[in-house]
Amino acid sequence: MTVQLIRVDDRLIHGQVVVGWTRSLGVDHIVVADDKVGADPLQSSLMRMAAPTGVGVTIMPVEAAAAALTGGEFDRAKVLVIVRGPIELSRLRSAGLPFDTVNVGNVHTGPGRTKLTKEVYASPEELVVWQELAQAGVSLIAQWLPDQSRTDLGALVLRG
Repeated sequence: MTVQLIRVDDRLIHGQVVVGWTRSLGVDHIVVADDKVGADPLQSSLMRMAAPTGVGVTIMPVEAAAAALTGGEFDRAKVLVIVRGPIELSRLRSAGLPFDTVNVGNVHTGPGRTKLTKEVYASPEELVVWQELAQAGVSLIAQWLPDQSRTDLGALVLRG
């Protein structure tokens, strides 16, 4: 398995952002690990249409994605893995997908959510998960597009 990037982005497959990362990294397959979209044929279809031409897309529940990624299903692909938020990211890791660096793109604002960076907000529960991942040694890098500046999200969440 060649996972080029694991990205947290609550929009999952999203035009310009996904195109930027797939081109920059030479990705030829996107794995969306998301229980809701994986169970919704219409949403899955829309996600596939948003992918860049020539890039394969697999959408599946979080634990199934971890099993497929570690079980050899994507061994010949250069993969971009996308999850909706830190809870799904933690579940992916608990299900056996090893990773030490994560790209954090966009996690929307909303009631009761704390601003961590310009594009990343967290509920109290999500903040705890971000902290646990950072304490476990996962490098959390907030970066919108490959050519833009990077922010050490792990350091931000550990400072509280």
